[in-house]
Amino acid sequence: MTQTRALQKTSNTPLLKDFPPLVRNRNFLLLWLAYVVSVLGDRIHFLVMLQLLCVVILKLKTYGAQQNAQLNLAMFLPFLLLAPLGGVVSDRLPRRWVMISCDLARVAIVIVARTVLLVAAYRGEMPVGDLLLMLFGSELLLSSFGELFSPARAAILPNLVHPTELLQANSIISVVGTIFTLIGFVLGSLLIIWHLDYAMYADAATYILSATFVYSMRMAPGMDRPAPARHGPGLWAELNGAIKYLGGHVRPFQAILLELAFTTSSAVVLNCLPAIVTRQFHLPDKYFGWFMGIAGGGMILGAAAVSRARRGIPKEVGIGWATVMIGLGLVLGHFAPTWPVLLAALIVAAAFGAVMFISVDTLLQRLLPDYVRGRIMGARDLITTFGLLAPTVPLAIWPHIDAWIPRIILTTGAAISLLGIWLLTLYYRRPSLPWGQAVGRRIIAIYLTLWHRWRLAGACRIPTTGPVIVAANHTSGLDPLALIISSRRRLIRFMVAREYYQMPIVGRLCRWIGCIPVNRSAADAASVRAALRALRQEAVLGVFPEGGISADHTFRQGKPGIALLALLSGAPVVPVYISGTRRCQNIRRDFLQRAALVVHFGAPLRFGHLRHRRRDHATLQMVADQIMQAIAAIKQRVDSAESGS
Repeated sequence: MTQTRALQKTSNTPLLKDFPPLVRNRNFLLLWLAYVVSVLGDRIHFLVMLQLLCVVILKLKTYGAQQNAQLNLAMFLPFLLLAPLGGVVSDRLPRRWVMISCDLARVAIVIVARTVLLVAAYRGEMPVGDLLLMLFGSELLLSSFGELFSPARAAILPNLVHPTELLQANSIISVVGTIFTLIGFVLGSLLIIWHLDYAMYADAATYILSATFVYSMRMAPGMDRPAPARHGPGLWAELNGAIKYLGGHVRPFQAILLELAFTTSSAVVLNCLPAIVTRQFHLPDKYFGWFMGIAGGGMILGAAAVSRARRGIPKEVGIGWATVMIGLGLVLGHFAPTWPVLLAALIVAAAFGAVMFISVDTLLQRLLPDYVRGRIMGARDLITTFGLLAPTVPLAIWPHIDAWIPRIILTTGAAISLLGIWLLTLYYRRPSLPWGQAVGRRIIAIYLTLWHRWRLAGACRIPTTGPVIVAANHTSGLDPLALIISSRRRLIRFMVAREYYQMPIVGRLCRWIGCIPVNRSAADAASVRAALRALRQEAVLGVFPEGGISADHTFRQGKPGIALLALLSGAPVVPVYISGTRRCQNIRRDFLQRAALVVHFGAPLRFGHLRHRRRDHATLQMVADQIMQAIAAIKQRVDSAESGS
């Protein structure tokens, strides 16, 4: 690849200029609003259905686990039967219009079917069996449209936001959705206490609002459709294609299995909690909605924590440890002596549940190509619905299930904890860095993320094997730390000025990561030989080509030393632009003064065609200038993207 092509490739990070930040992204905000009002309506709807079933039709005095499970069964069954169809529909038809049509259909079902049911129940004009048939039949139909809506919404989101903001987008959707879950349970309880009719029609109003928000989205032609079609000759051929895709791609299938475990444990809690609240702790029925809402506050905490990570969180934390904590929360809930202790345990489980689910769901969206995303999301719904139904079916048909509720909670918590421990053994079995370096890198990452708002824009472009030279601009003492945590699989060793070794903390850090001291006052052949030895041992060597910190953030001419290392070692040079640092005054102040660090990697540069050329000053300076030009090209791309947004 020529140098021109290499520079062009560094400017091809997709979609940066096409998407405004999330807070100004109209389409994302409208999809987000549609989602949260739908969540609000779903929670009100659930409480309305539970009231209709237990109090209005069956004339029960308390909510029971069996009736709750029967209702959930009617809500989940369409997801099992129609999930593949929903995925195919979202891969064939405009996803925005699929969502609008489903919302309007649900409005009609809620208004017509529920009104007829409520009138018939109050007047006593229909036997209980017919009322139950109408109740569950209308719920099956309504949930069917909900299943067609779900994969379309999940598949369209990656087309609305920049890939680097996908985790943050999912976190925002989750945290606000959880807030409205809390509000929905509380508001639903209040509306039911006030009047059941008001709660029912408030449910319908939320679907109208959802359809209005989706309709208001302004999308370019084809933006809400899948990528260029790869349709088979028919429905079954497309479903078979999705199955083959999962069979040939292990990571998406593993992510779906983890979501299966999460939904299974959630179904256990959702089905068992009414009986625990009303029978074990003898609280009135109306407290169930409040209980669910407050416990759901834990998901707000978890989702808010994930949103701070922006680019991502380590899988051993976001998936492994989070899974362990979900299980421990349920185990502690089993042994809770009072309802406040149970509530605290459920808040813990819910918080880590949000961390785990958002991490896995974002991973799945990133892994899937657009042309098959809808079908795989439909397959995800199909598989996770098994997790919802597995505990729901026995609870729905077992008449004496309430006596077994505590044991079910304990067994579920223990199983989830064991799953998390097994995941941790896999994640820690083959760490990409030695244990001590991995821990140190994690501490640095926490410091830079929380205090200096570090994030990685795009992907790390450092090759996973072989010698590599990482060349970056240098405007702050934070730059080496930002590069260290941006390289997740390989430790970067730096060439640093010898005087840094005299500083207490900085010197210890330099020795820990194996930095190579350089004498800047004179030619230092020893440091060049040490750097070459490191590269021959396939190390990643970090170099600041300008030879020092640029206090005014202007680019200086590159020193020929980096060119000599690249030509003698044959190692590729990865250009990096670091933005967001403040004007440098001294190293200590750099660490104390807050910044907004963003690391941008470019495509590796290779100079193999110059390796046998005479290494005179003109050649070395030419190579150094090309490296600085590559860093400048990244800066220009970033600046143009920010000005365009």
